[in-house]
Amino acid sequence: LQSVTPSLSLGFEGVYQRSGVNTRPETAMSYCGRYKSTDWIASAQYLAQGSVGVSYWRKLTDKVEAGVDCQLQFAPGLAGNGGMLTGIRRDGTTTVGVKYDFRVATYRAQVDSAGKIGVVLEKRVAPPVTLTFAGEIDQVKASPVLSFASCPITSI
Repeated sequence: LQSVTPSLSLGFEGVYQRSGVNTRPETAMSYCGRYKSTDWIASAQYLAQGSVGVSYWRKLTDKVEAGVDCQLQFAPGLAGNGGMLTGIRRDGTTTVGVKYDFRVATYRAQVDSAGKIGVVLEKRVAPPVTLTFAGEIDQVKASPVLSFASCPITSI
């Protein structure tokens, strides 16, 4: 990203890779922009292969932050008869999240348009030690699964 103004940044990225001498090279281009205010940030990214991502983050109070992220993919679709390429397949996911800072802990939660709900609670036990509880549930699957992390103690 390159700052165009104090609030606006624009940029692009190019990737060229080749896994072997006998393989075709893979290339990718993406373009991005970010606008930053005092209490909110909006950004967008476009990948030439057919993907668009936009996000918005806002600081609501000293302890509460919220954001939304939308990812859209536009790719050639497969037909049911023999796998012929037809039309454009459109997929997208939108995620809404919130963060609340307690005095010695941080609570984060998110829900997305696919039905997944995730929660993380980080508790600072001592200055170098953090205790983390995390859980995720997928409401759309036939058998919802609730899984919790093993409460790792990490050093900061």
